[in-house]
Amino acid sequence: MNLPFGMGIFGLVVCAIFTFTAIRELRRNRPGHARNAAMIHIAMVAMFVPFCLYVLITHAP
Repeated sequence: MNLPFGMGIFGLVVCAIFTFTAIRELRRNRPGHARNAAMIHIAMVAMFVPFCLYVLITHAP
């Protein structure tokens, strides 16, 4: 496994963790900083996952 491929996998794992915690916080449905941060994390994941998939496809062993 080469380095870009490994970092693509690592990026997807990080996105999965951020998504899980953000969705858990959004289900609480309490206003405040944590809710705003969770909404930003969902947007970040939506932009970062396609890039990780692109790296995995282009650097597949």
